[in-house]
Amino acid sequence: MENLYKSLFSDPQMPAEQFKREVFGLTDPEGPVLIFVDHQYQSWANHPSRVAFLHDNPEILNTLCRQIDDGVDPCVYPVKSGCAVGTQLAGEQGHCGYFLVFLPGYTSQTTQSNMDMAELLLAEAQLIFHLIEKNNQLHHLQLNHMSRSSQRFGADSTKACV
Repeated sequence: MENLYKSLFSDPQMPAEQFKREVFGLTDPEGPVLIFVDHQYQSWANHPSRVAFLHDNPEILNTLCRQIDDGVDPCVYPVKSGCAVGTQLAGEQGHCGYFLVFLPGYTSQTTQSNMDMAELLLAEAQLIFHLIEKNNQLHHLQLNHMSRSSQRFGADSTKACV
């Protein structure tokens, strides 16, 4: 039974999916666009129609993520319709993807002048990711404990019946 629980909670995509579900509802349709990028540079946005630049020029996403990998974290990347700010999402299992915030209408200067706020937002995203990961670990431990307890209970009740 423990192997079943381990396989359920060891899927590296699970925290990423949970992260997207939790975070993507946090902004208004006219506000910042939140973007999650996986290892293969596949991206998901909470308002996909507002990030046409990702689909028009996929190299932008690759460049931005490579800059983050090279140590520019947080990374500020201007595009024609705004500015993107990004960071790496990492957990206990290692690198889990990237979190980007697209700020429509911002220039790199406007973004730099508000960098404290952008860094706070990226740190909160990292915290949410860590909490999801810790929550999954807790569920895994609870299920393992319940499994062991039920096995002992089953063994004790068999002895009592003999």
